[in-house]
Amino acid sequence: MNHELARKALIRRLAIGYLGVLGMVLVALVFCLAQRAGWEPMLTGAPIYLTFVAAITYQFAKDLRASKPGRRAADKAMDEE
Repeated sequence: MNHELARKALIRRLAIGYLGVLGMVLVALVFCLAQRAGWEPMLTGAPIYLTFVAAITYQFAKDLRASKPGRRAADKAMDEE
Protein backbone atom coordinates (compact mmCIF):
# COMPACT_ATOMS: atom_id res chain seq x y z
CA MET A 1 0.00 0.00 0.00
CA ASN A 2 2.83 2.39 0.83
CA HIS A 3 4.39 1.77 -2.58
CA GLU A 4 1.11 2.65 -4.29
CA LEU A 5 0.85 5.95 -2.40
CA ALA A 6 4.43 6.84 -3.27
CA ARG A 7 3.78 6.08 -6.92
CA LYS A 8 0.65 8.26 -6.96
CA ALA A 9 2.56 11.12 -5.33
CA LEU A 10 5.31 10.74 -7.92
CA ILE A 11 2.84 10.86 -10.81
CA ARG A 12 1.19 13.90 -9.22
CA ARG A 13 4.58 15.64 -9.08
CA LEU A 14 5.13 14.79 -12.75
CA ALA A 15 1.76 16.23 -13.74
CA ILE A 16 2.39 19.43 -11.77
CA GLY A 17 5.81 19.81 -13.40
CA TYR A 18 4.47 19.36 -16.91
CA LEU A 19 1.57 21.74 -16.20
CA GLY A 20 4.09 24.30 -14.96
CA VAL A 21 6.07 24.12 -18.19
CA LEU A 22 2.87 24.28 -20.21
CA GLY A 23 1.81 27.36 -18.25
CA MET A 24 5.18 28.98 -18.87
CA VAL A 25 4.83 28.40 -22.62
CA LEU A 26 1.26 29.68 -22.65
CA VAL A 27 2.19 32.88 -20.79
CA ALA A 28 4.95 33.56 -23.30
CA LEU A 29 2.54 32.85 -26.16
CA VAL A 30 -0.06 35.24 -24.73
CA PHE A 31 2.55 37.99 -24.50
CA CYS A 32 3.66 37.39 -28.08
CA LEU A 33 0.12 37.42 -29.37
CA ALA A 34 -0.80 40.50 -27.30
CA GLN A 35 2.01 42.41 -29.00
CA ARG A 36 0.78 41.14 -32.37
CA ALA A 37 4.10 39.42 -33.02
CA GLY A 38 2.52 36.06 -33.82
CA TRP A 39 3.84 32.73 -32.61
CA GLU A 40 7.22 32.92 -34.39
CA PRO A 41 9.05 34.56 -31.44
CA MET A 42 8.10 31.48 -29.41
CA LEU A 43 10.64 29.51 -31.42
CA THR A 44 13.50 31.38 -29.76
CA GLY A 45 12.44 29.97 -26.38
CA ALA A 46 11.97 26.41 -27.65
CA PRO A 47 15.38 25.15 -26.42
CA ILE A 48 14.61 26.39 -22.91
CA TYR A 49 11.17 24.78 -22.88
CA LEU A 50 12.58 21.50 -24.16
CA THR A 51 15.32 21.62 -21.52
CA PHE A 52 12.70 21.96 -18.79
CA VAL A 53 10.66 19.07 -20.22
CA ALA A 54 13.78 16.90 -20.43
CA ALA A 55 14.75 17.76 -16.85
CA ILE A 56 11.28 16.93 -15.53
CA THR A 57 11.22 13.65 -17.45
CA TYR A 58 14.71 12.71 -16.24
CA GLN A 59 13.80 13.42 -12.61
CA PHE A 60 10.61 11.39 -12.96
CA ALA A 61 12.46 8.41 -14.43
CA LYS A 62 15.11 8.62 -11.70
CA ASP A 63 12.52 8.81 -8.91
CA LEU A 64 10.39 6.06 -10.43
CA ARG A 65 13.37 3.75 -10.69
CA ALA A 66 14.38 4.47 -7.09
CA SER A 67 10.85 3.86 -5.79
CA LYS A 68 10.53 0.33 -7.15
CA PRO A 69 10.24 -2.27 -4.36
CA GLY A 70 13.45 -4.16 -3.76
CA ARG A 71 15.46 -1.60 -5.70
CA ARG A 72 17.31 -0.28 -2.67
CA ALA A 73 18.60 -3.72 -1.73
CA ALA A 74 19.86 -4.29 -5.28
CA ASP A 75 21.58 -0.90 -5.30
CA LYS A 76 23.26 -1.65 -1.97
CA ALA A 77 24.54 -4.97 -3.26
CA MET A 78 26.04 -3.28 -6.33
CA ASP A 79 27.66 -0.59 -4.19
CA GLU A 80 29.35 -3.20 -1.99
CA GLU A 81 30.99 -4.92 -4.98
